Order: sequence, then C-alpha cells, then structure tokens
Amino acid sequence: MSDNKTAAEQLAEAKKQQEELAAKIDALLQQTREDDLKTAKELIARHAFTVTDLKPELKTRATKAPAAKKATRRKSK
Repeated sequence: MSDNKTAAEQLAEAKKQQEELAAKIDALLQQTREDDLKTAKELIARHAFTVTDLKPELKTRATKAPAAKKATRRKSK
C-alpha cells in the first residue's frame, strides 16, 4: 500500500509520526523528571542532607571559559 503513495504523502505522514513521537518523548521526560525529583526529595529527607552537603553536586551557573592569552608581551619603557 505504501507503494501507491506519492513521495509527498509519505513525507507528510513521516512528519506527522515524528511530531507524535516528539510529544510522547516530552511527556515521558516530564514524568521521569517528576519521579526522579520525588525520589531525590525522599533521599534528602531520609538522610537529612543539608544545603552544604548538596552544594558541590548542584550546578548553579555555567562555567566561564578562560580568556585567551595574548601572544606578545608589552615592552616596558
């Protein structure tokens, strides 16, 4: 049956399937995130972790790339 479809019809069908899969992936990612967050909260409560304990593990901001060094030095007067 797919032999009877034109390339444009096949492309439209493939794009529709791709959109459906993307929506399904987003929903599953959200669900696993919620489950993992619940697990993390339970572990924090169970072991009485503090902010100090967790701070090294939490990424608070992006790291800056070091500035490029100049190839030449200034001459002193």
